[in-house]
Amino acid sequence: MIEKTRSWLLGSRDNPQQYTQHAVQLIVFVAFLYAAAINYVTSASGYINICIQLAMSISTLGIWYRSRWHNEYQRMAITFMVMITTITLPINWFLNGGSFGPTFFLNICVFMYISVAFRKNPYYRYFGQSFAALVPIPLVMIEYYHPEWISTYPNNETRLIDLASTSVVTSIFMLLMMENLTKKFHLRHSKVEQLSEQLRQLSERDSLTGLLNRRAFESSFTEWKETKECLTIAAVDLDFFKKINDQWGHYYGDEVLINSSTQLSEMSKDTGSLAFRTGGEEFMLMMPCTLNEAYQHIQILHDRFAKMKLLNGPVTFSSGLAEVKPDESQDQFLKRVDRLLYQAKNQGRNCTVVE
Repeated sequence: MIEKTRSWLLGSRDNPQQYTQHAVQLIVFVAFLYAAAINYVTSASGYINICIQLAMSISTLGIWYRSRWHNEYQRMAITFMVMITTITLPINWFLNGGSFGPTFFLNICVFMYISVAFRKNPYYRYFGQSFAALVPIPLVMIEYYHPEWISTYPNNETRLIDLASTSVVTSIFMLLMMENLTKKFHLRHSKVEQLSEQLRQLSERDSLTGLLNRRAFESSFTEWKETKECLTIAAVDLDFFKKINDQWGHYYGDEVLINSSTQLSEMSKDTGSLAFRTGGEEFMLMMPCTLNEAYQHIQILHDRFAKMKLLNGPVTFSSGLAEVKPDESQDQFLKRVDRLLYQAKNQGRNCTVVE
């Protein structure tokens, strides 16, 4: 219920810019109402100031409404900035104690609000920041030369209450701004991580077949070896692939590669294995099982290849199959399994040689 109400009032947290903007506007709306009530109860200022604060409160609520429900975020943000810097701060200075009042607190809030709300619009941000930074100067000068223009507090107790209340509001406002910046940081960090993961996946995928590539094989071999679990790898090479390319063209050759990769991918899913394309017509199947179990999987793969429906008939493959030894490096294993693959080729192809 609370989350639904917050979402209705402020919008989505996934858009921290607008979320914070609406939160600030509602805080200012409540602050003006609160200030008017405090001033009325304590007689800290006259009825003119109270009426102005009520008018500012209603105006702020209208700005929030247009921004939240009429998609006028940017225009209302500018309107709100102009209202606060050119109307609210000067009026609060004159009618609420001048340099002895809380206007300096409010000016700091305004400066931070402008910095956050117009982060993506440097023109309005620099203009607003400059104005907020400079506006106290003429106000101080006016107070110095015309102190009679400043409405004073009836007593010191009222002044302290006003300053304490404004300090609380300022603290809440600062926390809100920090939450906004933190949310933006986390969103940006999350996007960076997502992009990094996408780039990593792209860098480890073969663009034609969608299988993992040689780079992924090398990292997977290292990671799997560290687990010290049983690992058997098959080196798979399509038979007569150069002849297929020469006779039927590279487009058909790509079709053969894609269909062969589909069979390898399905086999990897069925057996909890990983399939890689490590070269032109060369593949690796990394299986977390014993040599005998892996051999049975490869025989099933031979049967699946024989049933492939290709325009010019099925293709076959030769493979070398070996279990990774605990003290064996990647290079040592690859030399061993390649030797087995060449033996399969020399034995007439369409077969698997096991060490």
